Amino acid sequence: MKPASRAVHAGRELGARSPLAPDLSPAAVHVFTDLADYDAVARGEKPGHYYGRNSNANREMLERAVAELEGAEAGVATASGMAALHGAILALAPRPTTVIATRELYGGTAALLRQDFEPAGYEVRFVDLTDLDAVRHGLQGAGLVIAETITNPLCGVPDLEAIATMARERGVPFLVDNTFATPLLCRPLDLGVTVVMHSATKYLGGHSDLVAGVIVGDTKTMGVARARSARTGTPLGPFDAWLALRGLRTLDVRMRRHSDNSLALARAMQSMPGVQRVHHPLLETSPSFSVAHRLLPRGAGGMMAFDLEGGRSAVQRMIKRFQLATFAASLGGVETTISYPEITSHRSISQAERTELGVGPGTVRVSVGIEDGADIIADFTHALSE
Repeated sequence: MKPASRAVHAGRELGARSPLAPDLSPAAVHVFTDLADYDAVARGEKPGHYYGRNSNANREMLERAVAELEGAEAGVATASGMAALHGAILALAPRPTTVIATRELYGGTAALLRQDFEPAGYEVRFVDLTDLDAVRHGLQGAGLVIAETITNPLCGVPDLEAIATMARERGVPFLVDNTFATPLLCRPLDLGVTVVMHSATKYLGGHSDLVAGVIVGDTKTMGVARARSARTGTPLGPFDAWLALRGLRTLDVRMRRHSDNSLALARAMQSMPGVQRVHHPLLETSPSFSVAHRLLPRGAGGMMAFDLEGGRSAVQRMIKRFQLATFAASLGGVETTISYPEITSHRSISQAERTELGVGPGTVRVSVGIEDGADIIADFTHALSE
């Protein structure tokens, strides 16, 4: 089945007279009349649900769907992307070890590693994962590698296949955040990655109306993650699961439009006044172009960034002039939004660290929507006109 068809049908188990759209099942608890029956369901020996923190029909359908899209054996849906990340790390590295993380990393992930895992005894090393020699050196003594398919916010693309090969040779599990690419554009498990996570708040849901996370991988690892999620109270609620599943049905058509629009805008912005540099994986000027062209043959999604001359004051003037795009801290919705990493995604790291990453006072991240591409370009042209 092709990816577009898989997105429409993934997770479904339809029979005669089944509802074509899934029912919403908000029940927190289910009634039993037989003790042995309850015990069998609670043990997982029989299908069914007994308590919402442990299982729910909507959550299970979403888990099956994302696992199917990613080519995984199983999945676990959580209350947020950060809950998914936390659960994935603990499932792969339950005891303190050395974690190798991509240097250019979502600020929330970096904060979790530094403020929660380092105090618990983990050693965290931030490495340029686009430098395979640095990866090879960094893997010595490591217990986990963490990367992003497309990095946040400057849209670099590490060679996941090469890193996965090196990690596998050393017995090191490899966790990848596939939020920006989605399984419609890249399936990291096919490249040798161990576990994939998503902030489903973004493209999987796609409509800026839910908060959710999903982890997918092998059955054993997902069983560990699911049990811990139930113990710590992080499972996804039924309504957000229902919304995310609805969003998945249009994922292919949305990602095609996001990809086309973002690349068109990135190319147009290269000649707009005040723009110093444009970051997009499939621009020929991108350091990641050759890797991105190989790993992302169907497009690179809706994310891009640019550096604006004049810093924060210039960014503020631009925001005031937009007529279509809006300023918002998140991403991945159908509408075009911009974000200012200095005070949003990367506010939790120091200015010196942001500077080292290339995130400056003029850096703007763009989540390019599915509006008419010409309208988006016209809006940025107007906002940046002198």
